[in-house]
Amino acid sequence: MEKKYFDATFKDPFDLKPQELKDEPWKTMAAELLQEDESDRKEKMAKFLEMYRADPQIAKWRVPEDGDKWEKDEHLIKFLRAGSWDTQTALTILQTYLNSGKLYTSIVKVAIPKQLDHVWEKKLSTATEYRDHYGRRIFIYRPGLWNPDDVTVNELLASSYVMFELMAEEMKTQIAGVTCVADLYGFGFKQLRNIGIEQVKCMTSFMSGAFPLWVRKIHVVNNPRLFSVLHNMMKPFLDERVKDNMVFHGSDYTELHKEVPAFLLPDTMGGPGELDNKVCVDLLKERNQHYIDIVEKSLKHST
Repeated sequence: MEKKYFDATFKDPFDLKPQELKDEPWKTMAAELLQEDESDRKEKMAKFLEMYRADPQIAKWRVPEDGDKWEKDEHLIKFLRAGSWDTQTALTILQTYLNSGKLYTSIVKVAIPKQLDHVWEKKLSTATEYRDHYGRRIFIYRPGLWNPDDVTVNELLASSYVMFELMAEEMKTQIAGVTCVADLYGFGFKQLRNIGIEQVKCMTSFMSGAFPLWVRKIHVVNNPRLFSVLHNMMKPFLDERVKDNMVFHGSDYTELHKEVPAFLLPDTMGGPGELDNKVCVDLLKERNQHYIDIVEKSLKHST
């Protein structure tokens, strides 16, 4: 039984500023979920920085013009939290993350918010302003409404990639993680035949530790029989933790609404209407240059 840290889902606007971990229940959550311990925090950060500087794979990323941009405490802490403060695990996550430009070039190169307006207007995904009982940011994804004639599969995944980047900047989300809701209403052969092995590997890597963000729970809703084909493609690339955290609801929303309240959901999942992605999309566009920098750096060092 997972421990609930809050009595109800609550609104919590995005906060991307670096901040100290001093408020409850977040300090307790960090200790219980991530083994974050104030007594050895500085020691582990120093060790991780030493490993970072010595790693030959990371060395090609460390260019003079960046200064100490990638060595700031908030950057190191993000990966240490993703690795539950195990320095070797954190380094592995960082290495894989930096290698994304090489592994998923066709996806990374289009991950620029202001170039994805045609995706945003379809309202296929959103990082909501709400957190659940566990403190997790709620992310909603609707691949069943995706029309490959209007939005390429790489643009679809790029839109999720930039949202994950956004959520990974938040201290609270680094600690609590993310609850994902995947709405497969309308998913059919048209969508399935546009998903290749590169896209499958990218999707599963996000969930299985190749990105500095904990995906704690995945609610799969309105899943048709056809989805089993895609699910079977994904299974070999998913670790056991992720498999255990997937919940298949079908068209019965009773248990889903206990975890994610109906008012956040579109009508295809028993909610009041359309998906609202305005707040997160506006924030992504405000930070457009940040994503341009990430893409340019990823692609520059992808060979």
